[in-house]
Amino acid sequence: MRLTKEQKDWVEAYLKKNKVTKLGRQGSSKSIVVYSDIHDGSFTSVCSPEPTIGESGGSYKPNKLQKILYNAWVDSIDSLSQKPKLLVINGEPMDGANPRQLGQQSWTTDINDQMEDSAKLIKLIPYDNLMFVRGSGYHVQVGATNYEEVLAQRIGATGYKAYGGSGLTDYYAFVEINKKMFNFTHHVGFNKWAAYRTTAIARELAGMHFEAGKLHKADVIVRSHVHYFVHVEFPHTHGVSTPAWKFPDAHLFRGGVAGTTPDVGSVEFIIEPNEDVIVKKHIAELEIKPLVRHF
Repeated sequence: MRLTKEQKDWVEAYLKKNKVTKLGRQGSSKSIVVYSDIHDGSFTSVCSPEPTIGESGGSYKPNKLQKILYNAWVDSIDSLSQKPKLLVINGEPMDGANPRQLGQQSWTTDINDQMEDSAKLIKLIPYDNLMFVRGSGYHVQVGATNYEEVLAQRIGATGYKAYGGSGLTDYYAFVEINKKMFNFTHHVGFNKWAAYRTTAIARELAGMHFEAGKLHKADVIVRSHVHYFVHVEFPHTHGVSTPAWKFPDAHLFRGGVAGTTPDVGSVEFIIEPNEDVIVKKHIAELEIKPLVRHF
């Protein structure tokens, strides 16, 4: 059905009056974008097109998988609905020294090289504010130094310490935007079987509800670590586990191959002035499978 000129004029006037964008969102909406589990440094993780190794300035040539992951990284940025009010790196931007595999699955075990390359990737993302939430010490800790903290300082992130103190990073964070409370932390329970993956997030939502008197009432909880996307929604509350940027290495195959292929991408939360929350996943459709030998 075609609209008459009068109907078109009415629609345009309504959109202008209510500040509605062509995407159907109000112009004063704000967004939070979450990237996590970048694991820069691994042969099976995203990296920049030209990573630098060591003070000598040597370089590493990314493999086929890494080139595909980098293209997916750029595409995920291009697909954002708007410039984020807040970008959250929810743990593990670097892979670390990989001691369980003696560093054999890393293009560099130098966490400074990994940190510099991860910073290149993060700086490609537009944002007004940036926060880091700490992940596993196995990946980001060297002695007493937490390199997520070092990276946050180097990039100029907004600081968050739950109960004060020095530094810019903590193991969880509360953020309020357009009257909606978000809670971020890296870890959540893992389940390799897709049918049961919502359980851990639903349990977290229930637990946060009962802890509201001791912490804050969270409208949205965001978890990472498991390398797959899950979205659990109840009336007025959301629970999300975020995708990752690393394909499996030898450590994951100890329990078999099933359930090890990750979701790759990021998650965008659009918070409307009327307090509606839109959860928009940016999951890459990667056309790559393991090598098959034919005999």
